[in-house]
Amino acid sequence: MIELLGIHKTYMLGNHEMTVLNNIHLAICPGEYVAIMGPSGSGKSTLMNVIGLLDRPTEGRYLLDGNDVFAETDRRLARVRNRTIGFVFQQFQLLPRMNALQNVELPLTYAGLPKAVREHRAMMALKKVGLAGRSGHRPAELSGGQQQRVAIARALVTDPRVLLADEPTGALDSVSSQVVLNLFDELHSEGRTIVMITHDAEVAERAERVIHIRDGRIIKDGVPIKGMVLT
Repeated sequence: MIELLGIHKTYMLGNHEMTVLNNIHLAICPGEYVAIMGPSGSGKSTLMNVIGLLDRPTEGRYLLDGNDVFAETDRRLARVRNRTIGFVFQQFQLLPRMNALQNVELPLTYAGLPKAVREHRAMMALKKVGLAGRSGHRPAELSGGQQQRVAIARALVTDPRVLLADEPTGALDSVSSQVVLNLFDELHSEGRTIVMITHDAEVAERAERVIHIRDGRIIKDGVPIKGMVLT
């Protein structure tokens, strides 16, 4: 489903070029639960941004269902991203003036769906994460764990094939973390493809496969992988 071929990502830092991703080769199959694990500064969040079509690589190809997605225009990329990929972030990224239902509706608003359809699908997504009874509450009226579940509902409301989670338990206590991780387990059991970014080994253990990244390279047994697609 997802195939990265020779992905490089560089940035200019003053007069110096900084390499963040270096020759990444990676394949993720439909329905797989993958954790990408690495320390701060390893390039794991940049890799998620590339997989999530939020950032274009400097070099390399990204095949999504066999299609070279970065050959598309930015408008087309935004459409693919909205329909195919759901995002869950560490800090929830909920709009404080909107209630839970309105926050979950947002991706459907961008997709141009009618209000009645948006509200119905948003309520179903909140029900899925156990928060239908909190639909009228604003983020400040919810616990951290509840906010993250609203964020997961927002990610699910478009029925994406891929769910990308960047340190989804990083801002939560241990009890809330287990609730969120159990929800990811349930979503995976239903056939959802999940890619989770984490630095926490206990969180990574929930995945079927753990990919380690360091200094912008995928590593195995402490050695960078070169020119090889991991499946």
